[in-house]
Amino acid sequence: MTHQMNVMRVFAFLAVAPSVWSVGQCDANGQCTVKGGIKDGDWWRKELNSAQPECKDIDPQNTGTCHQWTVKLDPGAVERVREIKQTLNDYIMTTEQVALKSRVLSWNDPMDELYLSAPKNVQGSDRVFVTPHIDGFVGWIPFMRAWRCVYGLTGPHDTVTIQPMRNPDEREVTLGPGVFTCFDYNREIHWIENRPNNATGAHADERMVLKIHFYEYPAVLGSFLGNAFGALNANYNFLARRAFLVSQFPDRSVVSRLVARAINGITLFGGSFEVVYGYCNMGIVAAAALAVKFNLHDLIFWAGSLHLVVCLLAVVFRSTPLGVVIRDAVALNATSLVLLATGYLKAQASKFDLGSHVVTAVGFGLAGSAYASLGADLTYFGAQLAPGTLAGSTVSSSFFPYSAVSHPMTLGSVVGLLGLRLHPVFGPKFHSAFLAQSLLHVALLAAEVFDVHLPAGADYFSMYADFAQYHQSAANVYAHLLTTGVSLVGVFGLLNLALAGSSPASGKASSAAGSKGGKEAAPSANLPLLALSLSWIGVRYTVPDDDVAHGTVALAAVLATLAWAFKPTKKQSLGLVVGGALGQEIAHALAGEGTYMAAYASEALSAGAAAAVPKPGALVTFLLHNVWLVPFEIRAAVNTLAAQLTPSMAPGTV
Repeated sequence: MTHQMNVMRVFAFLAVAPSVWSVGQCDANGQCTVKGGIKDGDWWRKELNSAQPECKDIDPQNTGTCHQWTVKLDPGAVERVREIKQTLNDYIMTTEQVALKSRVLSWNDPMDELYLSAPKNVQGSDRVFVTPHIDGFVGWIPFMRAWRCVYGLTGPHDTVTIQPMRNPDEREVTLGPGVFTCFDYNREIHWIENRPNNATGAHADERMVLKIHFYEYPAVLGSFLGNAFGALNANYNFLARRAFLVSQFPDRSVVSRLVARAINGITLFGGSFEVVYGYCNMGIVAAAALAVKFNLHDLIFWAGSLHLVVCLLAVVFRSTPLGVVIRDAVALNATSLVLLATGYLKAQASKFDLGSHVVTAVGFGLAGSAYASLGADLTYFGAQLAPGTLAGSTVSSSFFPYSAVSHPMTLGSVVGLLGLRLHPVFGPKFHSAFLAQSLLHVALLAAEVFDVHLPAGADYFSMYADFAQYHQSAANVYAHLLTTGVSLVGVFGLLNLALAGSSPASGKASSAAGSKGGKEAAPSANLPLLALSLSWIGVRYTVPDDDVAHGTVALAAVLATLAWAFKPTKKQSLGLVVGGALGQEIAHALAGEGTYMAAYASEALSAGAAAAVPKPGALVTFLLHNVWLVPFEIRAAVNTLAAQLTPSMAPGTV
C-alpha cells in the first residue's frame, strides 16, 4: 500500500474495493491525514543523531545504515511516532476491512524504529537491503499477519523501494515525506535500489524512514496466541538487528565477515526463489507431484495446465495484483514446459518424428515471438488487471507476429501442443492433457475477447453481505457448514471413484477395474493431496479473504481424506450429496430463515433495484453462490464464533 498524505491516492495491497465505512484519520477511500502534521527531515535527523550517537562513532563516514528503536526517542518524537502510527493503523483497518473479517489489529511497538538507509553500501549485512528479501521468517504460520509500514520522512532522495508483486503503478515507490508503503513482514518480497537522478539537478537527500509494525490475527484465536505471534516477530526482529549490526562492516573482523556471508547467502537464495518461483507455487506443484507419485504423464495432466488456470481465474475474478499473476503464471508455465520437454524428448529419443518436431517448433516459436512483442505485463492481461496504468496499451499491428495473424499467442500455443500430440509415442499418453490445455487456451481467449469478468456488485464481500442476511442464526450457520461438509464428502467420493476408473496418462479404464475377484481399481492419484493442490491454486485467485482461504484449503483436504479413507460407493456418495442438501433446507426451516437462493431467484434481495450499485443477475449470482459457498459458510461460522467466544473483544480492536 502506498500513499502520500492529501496528495496521492492510495494503492491498495489487495485489489479489493475498501469498505464503505471509514476509520479514524482515514476515509472510505484510504485518504489519510496525520494529526498535528508531519515534521520535516531536519527535525527527524536531529532526533536520530541525539538518540543514537553510536552511529557516528562506528561509522564516521556515514556510509552504512543507522537506526534507533522509537521507544528510546525523546518524548516529543515518541508522540509524533504515535500520531503517524495511528494514521497507519486507521489505513490498514479501512482498506483491509479488519472488523468485517473478525480480526484484531494490535500494535507491535518494540519493533518500531527510526531508520537511515544506505542503498549505496553493498558491503556486509547492508547488502541484504539491496537484495530481494522477505523481512521475517514465519510466513508459514496460517491466519496470522505481521505488518511493516515504511513511512518516508526525508526527500527528495535517490532511493527507490521495489515491490515486484504489486501492480505496475505500485512496483517502484520513492518514499518521500508523507509517502508510505505497508506490506506483510513475513511474506512480501521487496528491496531498495539507489537510482541517481541528475536530470533535475536537485540535491539528493539521504533517505530516512520510520518502520512501523502491527500484527493481526482472528479474534477467535484469542489474545494469548495473537500476542505470542507478535512477540515472536518482535524477538526475531531484535535478534536479526543484532546480527546485522555485528556484520555491517565485514572488513573489521573474521566474525563479522562470516556472519555477513551467512546472512547474504540465506537472503539471496530465499529472496530469489520467492521472486522467480514462489514458495506457494512450490507447495502446489509438490502436492500434485506427490498425489500422482511423480508419474510424468499424470503430472503433465494435473500440474501442466495450472498456469492457464491461474490466468483464467485472474482475468475473470480480478482480485489479484498483476505482479503476483505474472510470477505465478511464468513459474507454472515453466514447470509445464519442463514436464512436456522431458516427456517429449524421451519419446523423440526412442522414435524421432520429423513432422511432430516441425509443428511443435513452429507453434511454440509463434507463441514465443508473440510474448516477445507483448512483454510480460500485456501477455498476462495487464490491460485487464491493472487498467489504471495499462488500459489501452496494445502492441502495434505492424510488429510480427501480429502483422501476420490474429491472436498468435493462443494460436501458436495450440499448434505447439498439437505437434506434441502428433508424436506416435508421446501423443497417445498426452491426449487428455492436450484436450485440457487446448480447451483452457480457447476459454482464456474467449474471456479476453469478450471481456468476461465479474460484473459490478458481484465482488466477494458484497455478495457475502447479502449471503449473511439469510444466515443470522448461529444454529443455522453451524448446521450449514456441517451439511455442506457431508455433501462434499459425497462429491469427493465420486471423484475418488472417477480416479479409480481411469488415468489421464492413458485415457483408458484402469486394467485393475473388473479384475478377477471384483476388486476396485486403485485410484490413479492420491485424492487428499490432489484436493490440497487444486483448492490451494483456486482460492489464491478467487477468495480475497485469507482466513477463509486457509480454512477452505484445510477443509477440502480433510473431507477428501475422509472420502479417501472410507471409500463410499457410488450410491453412498450420491446419498451423501443429496442428504447434505436436504439438511441445509431443514436447517433454514428450523431457524425460520429464508434461503439466499430463493431471494436472488425472485429478485428479492434487500437492496433491490434501487441499489447504488446494481446487483448481478440471478444466473451470475447462482454461479458465484456455488463457487463461494464454502468460503461464505466458513466466514459466517468464524464471525458467529468470534461473537460468541470474545464478546468483549470487538473485531478490529487495537
